[in-house]
Amino acid sequence: MAGSRTRKQTPARNGQTVGRSRGGDAWRPVFFASMMAVVVSIIVLLVVAADSLGQGPASPPGGAPADPAEEPAASPAELGRGSPTPSGAASSTPSPTRGADGTVIVACGDILVPLDKQHRLPADCEPSDLVQLPAEISFGGAQYLRREALDALLELFEAAREDGFILVVNSSYRSYDTQAQTYATWVRLNGQEYADRTSARPGHSEHQLGTTADIGARGLFLENFAGTPEAAWLAANSWKYGFIVSYPEGKEHITGYAYEPWHIRYVGKDVAAEVHRSGLTLREFLLQR
Repeated sequence: MAGSRTRKQTPARNGQTVGRSRGGDAWRPVFFASMMAVVVSIIVLLVVAADSLGQGPASPPGGAPADPAEEPAASPAELGRGSPTPSGAASSTPSPTRGADGTVIVACGDILVPLDKQHRLPADCEPSDLVQLPAEISFGGAQYLRREALDALLELFEAAREDGFILVVNSSYRSYDTQAQTYATWVRLNGQEYADRTSARPGHSEHQLGTTADIGARGLFLENFAGTPEAAWLAANSWKYGFIVSYPEGKEHITGYAYEPWHIRYVGKDVAAEVHRSGLTLREFLLQR
């Protein structure tokens, strides 16, 4: 009987052992699944990192290089336009445009631009408000100036007349093409060196502004006007009416041109008064604005 109980109990013990073993192995699938998830995550991270390293720095919108040093150099035309200004933002002064010859191309229409051997107007620059001067103050054919400059010139001539001087204009507005012909004529007559001291190359002439006039009196023009009482009066009084003698005596090393007491340029009464007080040549004054 005892032996029989022992034999009957053996299956029960075996069943309990099997049951315990099954319950202890339940963690293994979960463990392997967790390990696989970790491995996959690591692989994904490695792939993403490798992809980022291969592409390098991300480019900003529009395809522009991320590094400013990699941006292409601006063309001469782009130098004149400047960068676009966002709506509502203050506009910055655009960089000057440079011509193929290295000269600075100034804005057309601005009566206060510097014009010298380094600065010039575009070839197609022509004032839109040119008016013909009265015949009684024009010498050598029709003369033209911008309306504002002509009004000031008439006031200046009236003041000169009251002081006993009768002034006339023998040259005023000249187009780019006309100046090219004028310069070529002086080169042909007197040589290159003389022409460069006394005549501007096309685009560089203040006459193209439509605010400049060459003055004469009593049939005396250009060099023959120098040393006359009229020239002395013009030098002393033209600034009061908004004009400046552009090429004063003894300043060729600054202006680039020989003394021309007959050549006056309109800049407005306020600016002319500032130039007069400063003691600077017009070129110096305009370049420091």
